[in-house]
Amino acid sequence: MENQVEQLTALLVQQAEMARQAQEESRRREGRLNDVLEQLISRQVGNPGREDSQAGAVEATPQHVKFSPSAALTPHLSSSASLREFDAWRHKFRGYVALTKVTSLPLVQQKAILTSMLDDEWTRTLRYVVDVADGAQLEEVLDAMEAHLRGQRNVIVDRREFYSGVQQQGEAFDDFLCAIKEMVNFCDFCDHCIDNRLRDRIVVGIRDEEALKRMLQEKDLQLQSAIDICRASENANMSRAVIRDPANVGERATKKNKCVKL
Repeated sequence: MENQVEQLTALLVQQAEMARQAQEESRRREGRLNDVLEQLISRQVGNPGREDSQAGAVEATPQHVKFSPSAALTPHLSSSASLREFDAWRHKFRGYVALTKVTSLPLVQQKAILTSMLDDEWTRTLRYVVDVADGAQLEEVLDAMEAHLRGQRNVIVDRREFYSGVQQQGEAFDDFLCAIKEMVNFCDFCDHCIDNRLRDRIVVGIRDEEALKRMLQEKDLQLQSAIDICRASENANMSRAVIRDPANVGERATKKNKCVKL
């Protein structure tokens, strides 16, 4: 029994050491990738071509592009990512592209950077499953990846989830609004009817009876009006609670405004 415990302890120590070494190696690879990207981008941006005139010489002065590794890195995309998780990753990837000026590089290098952020399964899927033309731009590749994920999930499932969305007990209105706005992105509704769908979901799913009454009094209720009514009612309720019970205002305030629109 003691020998088995010793063996198990040794294996755990060995596993922990291997995990630590893997993390260090990953950090080193990311550092090398940042160095290469920095050199490529600096060369591309800083040498647009020289002219014989003095003005041309000034314009051709190298402009060294510098960005910190922590700012340049973006989470890798796993093959287990859902459609919603891919959408969040794509938003971060666009920020990465804007931050590092990746689009100033040749297309083949842009795609190489994208591939470096995918796991092995996604890399194989992109090579052998997803139909992407050789000359496709970076956004077109991302569109094809998203379409691949969309094809694996029936849109009716996403619509059912959206139609079932209601404000939970203690949930701030803005949190509820963020949730249904995120869900509606995957329902493939026509562009001109999305606002009406969101408006109807607010009316049906809101817990504030006073806000619901005010919305139903509107003859031609628009989405923004519904949002304004619900926020105003929630703020009024919180202000009333502060007046009636100031001791609990801090606890209530922490439940509000968790969702920030970027």
